Amino acid sequence: MEPVYLEVIAPMLSSVEMNCRRCGPVFDYLGLKNRYRNACVNEYPDDWKQAVGYLLDWIREVSYLYRHRIRIRIIDAFTPLGIWKQLRHRVYGFPAFVVDRKRTYVGWDRVELEALIDDRIRQGA
Repeated sequence: MEPVYLEVIAPMLSSVEMNCRRCGPVFDYLGLKNRYRNACVNEYPDDWKQAVGYLLDWIREVSYLYRHRIRIRIIDAFTPLGIWKQLRHRVYGFPAFVVDRKRTYVGWDRVELEALIDDRIRQGA
């Protein structure tokens, strides 16, 4: 059986990396790299950070529940790929889930998403 392919489209917390080959080790040694990354992440509103944390916990649980029967790809909604996926699948809210590039679900209802995944597993069996 082919594993279920689940794409998760949601805004992610991101920061600009200091990845200069020559400067990177110096920044890392001085502890500036982690301090800068933490400062960027702390600029986000608390409710957004909590939502991203809740989503990531949810993804961990789904991957544990379905283990070898699922492949998960997380897509930042504000990247070119994320914008294209939103347009392609006509999703206008977050988090958005696309099951096997066909069926979509937008929202936080765990039962609804698991029903979509279970339905796909039954069809593939």
